[in-house]
Amino acid sequence: MEVEFELGMQNIGRLLHAAKDAAQVEADGKVARPFGEDTPLKLSDAIYLPILGGEVRRNGERIASPTFSKRSLEGAIKSGHLDGRMIRRKLTVTILALKAWLEGGAQGNAKPAAVKPARSAVARSNRERERGLAADAFARSLLASIDTKTK
Repeated sequence: MEVEFELGMQNIGRLLHAAKDAAQVEADGKVARPFGEDTPLKLSDAIYLPILGGEVRRNGERIASPTFSKRSLEGAIKSGHLDGRMIRRKLTVTILALKAWLEGGAQGNAKPAAVKPARSAVARSNRERERGLAADAFARSLLASIDTKTK
């Protein structure tokens, strides 16, 4: 009888802890919404999915994927490698589409970034030079006013 009582109390304790956790999550405004593998997700939310290397912790903290970014997912959709849809002016993907994309070799679809040559001082326009000189003069006047105030 003692064993049954102890098991019953442990079960009640587990239920109370679960209820307390649920109440705290609701109070913090972090209510989880259920979703399936075919539920459309915004790209800004998709980068936190575990299948892309992201992580969502129990306390609500989210860690984005170290490999994929929102921009890389947009590029894959625009190039036709990843199946995405536009919903309410936002690009969305599903977990099923992401799985198919990853199985098809997602890394091979990336294009190397174009390298822009550095602008030389000669290539700067007169307006850019004027702005630089004005900013320099303004900074010097601020430093001079601070110097005179401290004396």
